[in-house]
Amino acid sequence: MQKRLGLILRVTILSLLVACADDNKAKAPGQIAVIVNGEEISIYQLEDALHQAGLVSDEKGKHAMPQLLKSLIEQSLILQQAKADKLERDAGVMMALEAAKRKIITEEWLQLKMKSVKKPSVQEIEDFHNAHPELFEKRKIFQLKELFIDSKAGSQTKIDQIIDSTDDVNTLEHHLEAHIIPFTVNQSTVTAEQLPMERLPLLSNLPRGHFIKVIGENGVLIQAVLSAKESPIEKTKAASLIETYFLNQERKKESEAVIKQLFDAAKIEYLGEFAKSSQNEGQVNEKNPSEPIKQP
Repeated sequence: MQKRLGLILRVTILSLLVACADDNKAKAPGQIAVIVNGEEISIYQLEDALHQAGLVSDEKGKHAMPQLLKSLIEQSLILQQAKADKLERDAGVMMALEAAKRKIITEEWLQLKMKSVKKPSVQEIEDFHNAHPELFEKRKIFQLKELFIDSKAGSQTKIDQIIDSTDDVNTLEHHLEAHIIPFTVNQSTVTAEQLPMERLPLLSNLPRGHFIKVIGENGVLIQAVLSAKESPIEKTKAASLIETYFLNQERKKESEAVIKQLFDAAKIEYLGEFAKSSQNEGQVNEKNPSEPIKQP
């Protein structure tokens, strides 16, 4: 019930963004699905709700329409009451509306800029498929054991010596306990594609119980393979996944390039304590431009 109310309230807040614009739009009778206390819910709103639910205008979509329409009516009733209670004047709501508005507009603008991104060629897809068998015909599902040792847990030299003294994760765990080095333990089941690309080949070839060491700015992550079960992906499905991966990578590169152009052309002035922190951040980025590995 709490989740349902939370969802309705979030939708209500977002609806306030477009409420004023909708008030002034005249709709033809054929475009209206229902009128709630004098306020119209259009066919287009219902179609948009259908699209947002991941449904299309087929039999499944038609069966879902009554429930979606009921949800829109609930939303309209709550929105009307929220307006009557002047909720849109609440400072917290106004900030949430502004944040939502900024997010929606910036994302839509970036999406427009990404339209020029081209799909990868058949040869590019084939080459990627052949270069990464661990993601496709030799794909595995891993059960991992992870130890995380915080950088504040003790001397880094001592920690490195303990880690380098064994290649078995259970033995390492005992050694850390014996030396009173605090650490956290986590076990998880992950698929090959959920792992960082640079780590996947290492973990794929790792004997059972052995581990790799990943050094990050917050500490050391130990990842050990407890078991690995092969679960290959059929080539046609793999091609679709590879195309999506290439498109996402290209969109990311294009987005970063566009944002860099905006930064380069902008006049940005940091004030007070932010001026000093921005200088320090710039120095760190120049020395180590790669993103540090965070604790999982």
